[in-house]
Amino acid sequence: MSYQSFYGKDQDFFAKKGCGHTAGEIARQPKLWRDLCSLLLENKESIIEFIKKVTSKGMVRGILTGAGSSGFVGDALAAYVMRTTGIGLSSIHTTEIVSAPDLHLFDGPPTTLLVSFARSGNSPESVAAVRYARQAVSNLYEVAVVCDGSSDLAKLTRESDKSLVLVMPEGSCDKGFAMTSSVSCMLIAGLALFNGERIEELVKDIKLNAEQIEENAMSISAAAEECAKIDFDRAWYLGSGSFAGLSREGALKMMELTNGAVVAGNQGALAFRHGPKTVVNDKTITLHFISNEPFTAKYDINLLKEIYGEREGNKVIAFYDKDISEAEADYSLRYHAKDFTVGEDICVALKVLVFMQLLAMFKSLALGITADNPAPDGRVNRVVQGVTIYPYELGR
Repeated sequence: MSYQSFYGKDQDFFAKKGCGHTAGEIARQPKLWRDLCSLLLENKESIIEFIKKVTSKGMVRGILTGAGSSGFVGDALAAYVMRTTGIGLSSIHTTEIVSAPDLHLFDGPPTTLLVSFARSGNSPESVAAVRYARQAVSNLYEVAVVCDGSSDLAKLTRESDKSLVLVMPEGSCDKGFAMTSSVSCMLIAGLALFNGERIEELVKDIKLNAEQIEENAMSISAAAEECAKIDFDRAWYLGSGSFAGLSREGALKMMELTNGAVVAGNQGALAFRHGPKTVVNDKTITLHFISNEPFTAKYDINLLKEIYGEREGNKVIAFYDKDISEAEADYSLRYHAKDFTVGEDICVALKVLVFMQLLAMFKSLALGITADNPAPDGRVNRVVQGVTIYPYELGR
């Protein structure tokens, strides 16, 4: 999809502001999702066969892992996949596994499935987490969901005869600093991994979602640009249930693309009152993701009403599907959660994810920051640097 049809602005507008890669990668996502759908259909049988091998061994302990945004992919998927498949999953970031392997890697269950998500696949922790797991777990199955099939992680995973490598479509390995299309593609692939028998249904959902986002791209982009004009230096992302993991990604995007000029965080609707609510001041925005699950939505709406009723200089943004006429917000954005089957939660997540990416990008532009390289001093990097990986001695 062209810059003009997505943003109403041409490529030069973003390129001159040091944002050409980021803007293009956000806009290109629906096209990449269609490419990914083709890859998933091609790999359907190998996905089904691999998961059958893992589950045939009896009890399975699944670990979804990654660092930063890649870790948040696992956060967003774990509970939803457990509910729909019955496979026990935990989201444990590679940064946690590598720094304290004895707390997370053990030989207890008959089978451990380690699913690694990575954009570059060259982060030191990505490789170390797999190596440490091989030392600690005797019956280990491995999956690498990567955007670069020639990466260190992909090569390492292929060394095992109990492994599967899913390479995301060409163009998903973002050249911009922040992960955008890589995150959305890995979300889809992660869901497909555990729903092999229903990949055709998932593909139908994803293609419909891509079409809906393209049809509404201009209005989504305009809403994000308008919200970015608010005078704020704190942004709190409030999501419960399936939105909990996604809200972490939204907060990270805001901090990354504004180079820390906006301090961002996240909580669930109920957790926010237990201290974090003190973050709200006149230069705070709160983003409320109202669940499409009616029971969870009650708690989300209750907090929305409270924050809006107490507001002074702060601004309130609400995302919802079902009618929330009993609540108000400064900005209300409706997402579409109907017409989907196996992929409803992921399709809703993708819609919200695109808005969060756009909001962070437009805020970066409003602050005069180059989103493609927001930290030119090198304090943080596209692929993490400066990490020392220490030899791991099992049980010590």
